[in-house]
Amino acid sequence: MKETDVRKLKYIVTAVMAIGLIYGPVFGQYQSAEKKKEIESSEVKTNTKEAAQTTGTDLHQKKEQYQKKAEEKLHRFEDKLKRLYVRAEKKSVKAKEKISHAADDLRKKSDSARSKLKDLKESGEEKWEHARAELDSMLKDLERTYHRTAAKFKD
Repeated sequence: MKETDVRKLKYIVTAVMAIGLIYGPVFGQYQSAEKKKEIESSEVKTNTKEAAQTTGTDLHQKKEQYQKKAEEKLHRFEDKLKRLYVRAEKKSVKAKEKISHAADDLRKKSDSARSKLKDLKESGEEKWEHARAELDSMLKDLERTYHRTAAKFKD
């Protein structure tokens, strides 16, 4: 081999090495970036599934807690309603009729709220929020109506 051929060969080898040093890491990073994206994508899918399961569990617990509180509110209301009937017994016939009529209306509202609570217990996760809003409204109306009624017939 001639000396010029050896120099050319050294130059080519040096150039190839330089290109390898410059572009090798860049292409290697590109490939690892693709793999990173793939791994991140699978992690996101896994985390999303876990989050959905956690949210489902949290929603189930939230639903149970709400049902328990609503049940307690209805129970306390029904106790108040019984006391209203007892107060009615102590009144005159005319007052007794008025109180009993008002208490009967409250009883119907209470029964309706209890029915809505039953619907809420049987509802799926997607319909739960709507059923809860309706029950909240019914319970508030029940309390307002009771307080107005009880105020009319104070001793």
